[in-house]
Amino acid sequence: MITRRQRFGWMALVLMVPFMLMDFAMAAKIEPPKAPPVKEINWDDLMPPVDEEIVRKYEAGEISQVEAIDYIVKLGKVPVKDMDQQRVKIPGYLVPLNIGKDQSATELLLVPTMGACVHVPPPPPNQTIFVRYDKGIKVTEAGYTPYWLEGVIRVENNTSEYTDVVYAITVESIKEFE
Repeated sequence: MITRRQRFGWMALVLMVPFMLMDFAMAAKIEPPKAPPVKEINWDDLMPPVDEEIVRKYEAGEISQVEAIDYIVKLGKVPVKDMDQQRVKIPGYLVPLNIGKDQSATELLLVPTMGACVHVPPPPPNQTIFVRYDKGIKVTEAGYTPYWLEGVIRVENNTSEYTDVVYAITVESIKEFE
């Protein structure tokens, strides 16, 4: 025979199980979302594919050198839309745009080669990335040292007195290139 105390214990357990399951479900839902994995890219990934028909026509002498150069200039202004909102890691050189009293910059350009943007002509817009780095980096550390930048890249048109760009990145980390 089941006693009153045993019956109460079973009823309490039956009533508590749904609440316990709900607690587990809520705990599972509360986990912070995982950041997407970082994709290591290179500068070629930021360029759209070349139209092979243009290359063929140029090699066959069907279009002039001026027409081929015009095509390349236009191609340099075209971003790769699939890169938008990707979490990436990319190497390059930093060119400071704003310099604070402490000699650090929070807005920079990332370029593929040392000295780019210091002379004319600058790299094409799709070979230059506008960098936002709230922590800032000392200007003495920028310019001639290659870095790995990690963060979320966006397709975004920006214009500075130095060049136009079609990409921007909000940096999560900057490390010297190894």
